[in-house]
Parts: sequence; structure tokens; C-alpha cells
Amino acid sequence: TMMLVPCQAVFASEADVEYVVSPRMTYIVDYWLSIDINGTTADVEVEVNGSVRDATRAKVIAELQVKNGSSWIPVAIWTDDQYDYYARVDETHDVVKGHTYRVKGTFMVWEGNAYETEYSYTDEVTA
Repeated sequence: TMMLVPCQAVFASEADVEYVVSPRMTYIVDYWLSIDINGTTADVEVEVNGSVRDATRAKVIAELQVKNGSSWIPVAIWTDDQYDYYARVDETHDVVKGHTYRVKGTFMVWEGNAYETEYSYTDEVTA
């Protein structure tokens, strides 16, 4: 039986973590994303998990974005595409003090030719 856990942010200093498990998802078992800024370095982590038994491919796209007025501009994009049940990005990138950042995650899991996609964002974090 899968348990519904509401998406919740966990704050640790300048860190923001989003972790989601939902029974409405078909092929994605769970996913999570985080941004942690220390000084002028952002640590970005994004992961997706499918069924260990049934998933045939997993892919994540992590997009670090900076706020510009009311818009969000991509700063860096990383992808991990695996013929496995999980995929993970763990990267760092330089950021500018005083600027506000977030991470957009795209999460995909395949079972054969069928697949599912979910999207999520971290909260905003100011460097």
C-alpha cells in the first residue's frame, strides 16, 4: 500500500528540499529535488525513482533558474538518462550574492514504451 505524503519544504539554513510520494502517479514511485546555497555556490540535487521491478528507463532534468523581475531565467541545465529504475543529478554551480534562485525538476519513468512525466519546483532561495 502506498502512502500519500504531501509535498513539503524542509528548511535547513539556505536549503530547500521538496520530496513527493503520491498514489496518483503511475510509473513514478517518488521524486525529490533540492537547492542548497552556501556563499556563492549552489548545490542542486534532483532524483526520480520508478519500480525496481518494472521500470525500464528513468530520466531527470534539473534546471537552475535565477529570478529576473517577474521572470525566471535558466542558468544551467543538467540531465541524467538511465536505462534503469532511477536517475539522479547532483551538481554545483556558481551563483551571485543577492540574486534569487530556484530549481525546476522534470521527472520521467518508462515501463516499456509507456512513460510518465512530472514537474516540480523548489522554493526560492536568495544567495
